[in-house]
Amino acid sequence: MRCGSTRCAGSASATSESGTLIQSYHDVLIVGQAAQISIRPIAPSEATSVQVDNARFIRYLKAIVEQAGAELVEVPPHLNRDDRWMQDEIEIGYSQAPGIEIPVVFDSPRNRGLAPLGEEWLLGPDFGYVTRSKGEPNSLDSFGNLEVSPPVTVDGVYYPFGRTIFGGARPTAAAGRRVMSVVRELLYAQKVQPPIEIYSDWLFVGHIDEFMTFVPSPTPKGFKLLLASPEQCYCLLKELEEVGRGDAILMKGKKLYGKPAEVTVSQLLKNKTLAGHNYRYQEYIDWNRAVLKKELGLDEEDIIHLPALFRPKTYSGRAETYFPNMVNMIVLEKHLGIPKPYGPKVEGHCQFEAYTERVLGQLGLTCHFIDDWEPYFREFGDIHCGTNTRRQPFADKWWEIKPPQSFDI
Repeated sequence: MRCGSTRCAGSASATSESGTLIQSYHDVLIVGQAAQISIRPIAPSEATSVQVDNARFIRYLKAIVEQAGAELVEVPPHLNRDDRWMQDEIEIGYSQAPGIEIPVVFDSPRNRGLAPLGEEWLLGPDFGYVTRSKGEPNSLDSFGNLEVSPPVTVDGVYYPFGRTIFGGARPTAAAGRRVMSVVRELLYAQKVQPPIEIYSDWLFVGHIDEFMTFVPSPTPKGFKLLLASPEQCYCLLKELEEVGRGDAILMKGKKLYGKPAEVTVSQLLKNKTLAGHNYRYQEYIDWNRAVLKKELGLDEEDIIHLPALFRPKTYSGRAETYFPNMVNMIVLEKHLGIPKPYGPKVEGHCQFEAYTERVLGQLGLTCHFIDDWEPYFREFGDIHCGTNTRRQPFADKWWEIKPPQSFDI
């Protein structure tokens, strides 16, 4: 971990035979610990871990993982204790020094059923382990709330390892949930991936993977930012009603909270209360979009908006997703494992899926829509929340790169 440094000083001098000072030297060397580096989500995958008692889901996910040339690993039952949220428990990165490189697991302070995973399953002579905890964790201390951008150049500054992104309350908010201070301090201490803090406290679970992710792209920047978009969802719904498809059904045959979840396009459009909430949620996402554009050096054409809706959760006032959230996908190079949204169908084709295939297919990406209603969506998460992927490290060496805000001595 690059969580501290040592300042070493030395001096030397030379004098003539008469004792006159000829030359004097004083050197200072600041030595830092090796950085713990998180890996961007579009990096080539090596293995994807999952824990869920749903054979059908596992079968579909396994096929996608293998198409991407990776391995699917199922976590042993004695290590999961009925906790399915793999992404929330750990973040797998690496640390390196000249001549050595090892994977490192960053164990979140959430300490639920998967808590033994990092130490008992991964820690070993060739696998490092780091954790930080102080006080009572909240939902934002889970690592569905931690992401890393691909490499970017911002205002002439190159970030070869990308930038760490995590969510919390707005900077000006007097109250609200935030990532615990010891975790934030560790992330900032790594230096080579300067963090960006965005607004996720508006969500019930509060994780940034509920409204954003990155996918590879054959464009100059090499990636696109995907954002969940109520605005895009309402545009598609209005287009359907205008062509006489207002009776098309969303979430057909599904139940949520013990009640039928089915709703028609026209019924959704008539629900002005829900529309009002989503207008507000879109404003929150737009605020984050502005921050990410500035801090990652993005243009509007670097962003793709996927249809999504949210609704207020009764007892918290914060938002939960209305249908399975497509942006909460697993990215395996050019293969995307996307939650099946159960959108309105026209001639047997889900129109949310069709739109997503169209905009992402243009990037050479293959969309695989997986039914995660039972194993994940009903429990307030989706596919990214329930999986964890070990990826190939960056090619650059951190000690060869001068971090932003550093200086020569």
